[in-house]
Amino acid sequence: MQCATHGECQETFVCTHLLGETAGLGFNRNEPTRDNPFPDAWCDNCELIRAAHNGWNEQSEKLAKISSLCSRCYERARLRNTRTSITFDDLADLRWKCGSCEEWHTGPCLDFSYGSPYYWSKEHEKASDRSELLPSWSKNRRKTFLDEDYCAINNDDFFVRGIIHLPIIGAAETFRWGVWGSVSRENFGALLKKHEDPKRIELPAMFSWLSTQIPEYPDTLNLKMYAHIQEIGLRPHFRLEQTDHPLSREYHKGITPERVKEIMLARLRGNE
Repeated sequence: MQCATHGECQETFVCTHLLGETAGLGFNRNEPTRDNPFPDAWCDNCELIRAAHNGWNEQSEKLAKISSLCSRCYERARLRNTRTSITFDDLADLRWKCGSCEEWHTGPCLDFSYGSPYYWSKEHEKASDRSELLPSWSKNRRKTFLDEDYCAINNDDFFVRGIIHLPIIGAAETFRWGVWGSVSRENFGALLKKHEDPKRIELPAMFSWLSTQIPEYPDTLNLKMYAHIQEIGLRPHFRLEQTDHPLSREYHKGITPERVKEIMLARLRGNE
């Protein structure tokens, strides 16, 4: 089938309650097999209907209202609606100070970001400061710079800031790493040129190497990914190539609420 979000994908079938951004409704299905990796799925309420009618038949299927869904939307629905015993309810009163806006917030903290690529050094910062003193016509100006969205080093290496969204199992929210990824000179130039252009979302996905070291994982430098450009005011979304690396597994298969809590509380320790 053709999905408006994911393009051409395998067609799957779920109850209508699993469509959209629902979460925590339960995700029931038969065991996937090699021949059928996406068996029909239904929520817990529809499971009550199925059980009351001794299985799926014409009447129970009519009450459940089955709809089609692309296989990638199916996987997202599975991650959001799989029930877990762990929730974030006990973190409703957690207080933490945001490193970006310097304001205090209450509740779970699901965003952690890095202000520069791993390769940015104090020397690069000094070079950037020196270039600001040069006249605008100087060929040496802005060969090395860092701002909130872009970074260039010696006019040889180029980086863009974006977000890796990890779907949280059993939740509608994602856990977000704000990281940097390298891009080619051509793609970097295209991004700068279209920074304020609404048509920037038409730019194709850009190959990138992850350029942030995230200590909660084994070495994350140079993981393969693609930068998907978003609307004006929104940073790119990084899509990780599917590998056995723990970060890639959490991107494609979801991160558990327990793991999110572990990372969150460790990073916020002493910040309450």
